[in-house]
Amino acid sequence: MVTGGRMATPTDLLTLSQWFGANFPTGAFAYSHGLEAMVESGVVTDATTFAAWLRDVLERGAGRQDAILLSLAYRGNAEQVAELALALSATAERHLETTAQGRAFGSVVADVWGGAATAWPLPVIAGSAAHREGLPLFETLTFALQSFAGNLCTIAARCVPIGQTEAQSVLRSVVPIIEAIARDALTATEDDLGSAAMASDLAAIAHETQRTRIYRT
Repeated sequence: MVTGGRMATPTDLLTLSQWFGANFPTGAFAYSHGLEAMVESGVVTDATTFAAWLRDVLERGAGRQDAILLSLAYRGNAEQVAELALALSATAERHLETTAQGRAFGSVVADVWGGAATAWPLPVIAGSAAHREGLPLFETLTFALQSFAGNLCTIAARCVPIGQTEAQSVLRSVVPIIEAIARDALTATEDDLGSAAMASDLAAIAHETQRTRIYRT
């Protein structure tokens, strides 16, 4: 596929598959992004309600916003983008999720691919590392979004629970959304940042004091 002026090579795709695969040690399995609170409150109860919640998070919440931050870090001053990403963390749990995973991602990339282990939020360090490795931006965005959505589908399979087959069906259904967000993020600016997923943010706040919980967010 040709995006951003050149064709993605097999090595590019394998690197991105490794970075955003389930076995990359970012600890993503520990973060439900507020889904655990949505399940406890009875808002998410089955595959249909989970799919609606996931689409909302992707299109109006962290999915879209993190894609734009990744793109900005890839194209410009990553240190400045990192400060912006931290300022946009709406809750303590959102801050924890992006910073803890960012540190883990940056540490492994530095150890294996070289470079400094910068402790930036996850989308910022991912965008910066992809630029340094010369990986195509569009493919980086699609792999990052797929990883984010896929992790939430895996958690939903256990937490709702909806089972693996229904979870995979939901993940397949959001592929067009992932592609559209990635294409928009290619040329997005700081003015395009913003989140309107209020229910997700409120769930993150509720999860902070949830008495019984498995996930860190």
